[in-house]
Amino acid sequence: MRTESKAAVCSVCDDTGWKPVGQGANRRMTRCECRLRRRGESLLEAARIPKRYEQCDFDNFQTEFPDLSPSDQEYKSLHSARFLAGRFVDEHLPGQGLLFIGSTGTGKTHLAVAVIRKLIMERQIACLFCDFRELMRQIRQSYDPAVQMTELDVMNPVFDTPVLLLDDLGSAAMTEWQRDTIGYILNKRYSDGQTTIVTTCLADKPSPIAEPSEAGIGRSRTLEEARSAMRERTLGERIGDQMRMRLKDMTRTIEIQARDFRSRKN
Repeated sequence: MRTESKAAVCSVCDDTGWKPVGQGANRRMTRCECRLRRRGESLLEAARIPKRYEQCDFDNFQTEFPDLSPSDQEYKSLHSARFLAGRFVDEHLPGQGLLFIGSTGTGKTHLAVAVIRKLIMERQIACLFCDFRELMRQIRQSYDPAVQMTELDVMNPVFDTPVLLLDDLGSAAMTEWQRDTIGYILNKRYSDGQTTIVTTCLADKPSPIAEPSEAGIGRSRTLEEARSAMRERTLGERIGDQMRMRLKDMTRTIEIQARDFRSRKN
């Protein structure tokens, strides 16, 4: 029985993955763009970028708003963040990461995803997106004997992927176990010379100095809790001052000083 031959997808290399370049004595074979594109698409799928962010890139990162002029601090901050993130890709060195800092809705995750998408498609570098809370949930779930997944199954990609995007670090109060886990991840990647990109809404400051107790006065617990709720949360407070300094040592900081995009009128 005769079967129909499959039509070639690429007209340049006839699906061999190689194409000729040059003429005469200078003629040689090189990788066809179709093979690089397919590898990039495969790496992009393996990066596990959530559907919400899968279309984020530098071209659709919004920096222009009707209520902003080039002299405004917000305008400058947004343009600077986009420029620095793009330059990071162009100058990428293994082991050097990024720390995106800013309040909710300022585009931190958008830019971080734009960085890993470009590293994947242009540099063919394997990357992995990890949501902080989801990662903690998966690790804890792996301790359940009923779950067919070990801690190593969860952690190995986090340790081994050349570029890790850890999104929304410290987004909720952390237990001692979570601190230790994040510390282990950051230290391991630092020691191995891996690139780590982090986004956080926390202020880039050390842990606040505890106020001295007022003997004999007996403050109201409700008052203490109210003050704690109003106080600015810091990176040092959530992950520890030592790990904050380690994170600073392995990343360049990009701080976005802008309002929540969702509150704007375009």
